[in-house]
Amino acid sequence: MDTQDGKRRKYVGVGGDDVPSLGVLEGDILRLLWDAGEGQSSVQVYDLMNSLRKSENHEMQSPSTIAVTLSRMVEKGLLKVERRPKGGKGYYAPTKTRAEVVASVMDDVSKRLTGQPLGYLLTRLTAPASAKYRVDGVSPEDEGYAMLVAELKRKQATDNTPVPCSVE
Repeated sequence: MDTQDGKRRKYVGVGGDDVPSLGVLEGDILRLLWDAGEGQSSVQVYDLMNSLRKSENHEMQSPSTIAVTLSRMVEKGLLKVERRPKGGKGYYAPTKTRAEVVASVMDDVSKRLTGQPLGYLLTRLTAPASAKYRVDGVSPEDEGYAMLVAELKRKQATDNTPVPCSVE
């Protein structure tokens, strides 16, 4: 996740009581594990991460950083580790689907930044432009949500092509 000044952000979302904080590295690891479709050892995660970071021209993390991050993700409940009889290595797999994590993080960010759950904002986003939310006029709060909805619709119109992604 890059910011406008080109520096990497540390977090893609902020944690809440039911949503553990999710750092950029953790998000990258989850994405790799979801794309892999099965549990991966820390060495496999490191190799996948190395390929991903090289293709995106980002700095690579050390193997120990990946191993520590995997352990922390298990503590947070984002990953489970399975020990297989042969080899004794731990194989890491997500505990939640991609959709569950994305929705939780988006809902958490929505609540923190707007004071409203994501469902409310989505309702406003999909409502017809002529829909009235207040009979007695437009409040400053409604005006703020209208600006947010307009920005989200602008993003939808301009940023609606998926980014190609491949895991080798």
